[in-house]
Amino acid sequence: MIVNNMNSTNMQDIKSPKFILIVETATDLFMKYGVKRVTVEEICRTAKVSKMTFYSYFKNKIELAEHIIFSIMDKAQLEFDSIWKQLSTFDHKIEQFIKLKMVYAKKFSKEFFIDFMSLSPNIREKILEYTQRNQINFIKMVEQAQKSGSVRQDVSINLMSFIMNKFLEFSEDKDFQALYSNTEELTWDVVNFYFYGIMGKKK
Repeated sequence: MIVNNMNSTNMQDIKSPKFILIVETATDLFMKYGVKRVTVEEICRTAKVSKMTFYSYFKNKIELAEHIIFSIMDKAQLEFDSIWKQLSTFDHKIEQFIKLKMVYAKKFSKEFFIDFMSLSPNIREKILEYTQRNQINFIKMVEQAQKSGSVRQDVSINLMSFIMNKFLEFSEDKDFQALYSNTEELTWDVVNFYFYGIMGKKK
């Protein structure tokens, strides 16, 4: 069961200028340096708020990180959902999907990407939930594209599903992470290989 990121904060807190300042400051620091390397003291010093103020909104740094990551994921999921619902061609949807993936990849440092995958069970559960949701939508889209001739008939849906399920494992593998200097490069290689393979994009 997913723990909603609003459980420990109410709407009045979220509208508070100091709450917003803490979240925005922490987001910038987390994106640059990862979550584990950033301390509550550093967040408070950069935001120019007291630790007492920080703890009036969040129990600890992990709860703050959950709030930020859940907000990013919720926003991204709405954008991905809008792509799946478009009345457009399969090729166009894939292009839009890849562009959106790259937009988010540019925002995340490698340190942040590595950290948020293992920060808390709540985050991992949310990732799994959205991964499964997107997988269902994507597979439905591929099946429709096969019927219309946009995707080869001999492409195995079962294999595609299996590979998608393995992406999360790949992203947590230290040897895999070591292959890339940044998240943007990693994301591009994965989506480029998955969608276009070794023969190149059709012209």
